[in-house]
Amino acid sequence: MANHNNLSLLESLPQDLLGEILSRVASSSREDIRQCVTVSRTISAATQDYCVFNKLSLRPQAMSPLLTFGRYHQLMNRCLQSDNPAAHYIEGLKQYFIHENTILGLFHLKKSAENSYDNGTYIYGILMLCTGNTEEGKLFLGMLDWETSKRRADRCWRENKKSLRNFIIILKHEYTPSLMNNLPPTSCHINDLDTRRVKNFI
Repeated sequence: MANHNNLSLLESLPQDLLGEILSRVASSSREDIRQCVTVSRTISAATQDYCVFNKLSLRPQAMSPLLTFGRYHQLMNRCLQSDNPAAHYIEGLKQYFIHENTILGLFHLKKSAENSYDNGTYIYGILMLCTGNTEEGKLFLGMLDWETSKRRADRCWRENKKSLRNFIIILKHEYTPSLMNNLPPTSCHINDLDTRRVKNFI
């Protein structure tokens, strides 16, 4: 009886509030939100809310973006329509590195970064540096607070490396001048080896 009353109370909430609650479930686990679909018609309908797809966790897909070529088409489309930052990250990687559509790829990666998706922020910032847009690159990389702590940016580096592990990436000619300009100094401060300089970041 208690469980039935709790469910009735949850179902009586305004649809937007119910959607916000379910979006928090969605942000931690796609499997958990799947279970909500079977609870009741009201809860099932609320799982289709914009907020739910906007916050839906896509970590497995983000770590293996190539999987989305053969699967998850409907899911990815719905998440892109809901401005899900992880979906923009996945689509950005595919467009930029697989389809070689740099304009559309950067559009999606920037959307991901602007919506505070760390991996999207990192790769967009790095691509800006590589293509000569140094100030914009520094601006976005600065959002990771790497000068305060390297831990967050280093995690992004590892996870982007994992996401791109099955991509064939060719060094573009336009990257060379920018990479040369960002080479770290040949000398370092022996007594300050733990401090990362701006040019050591990439």
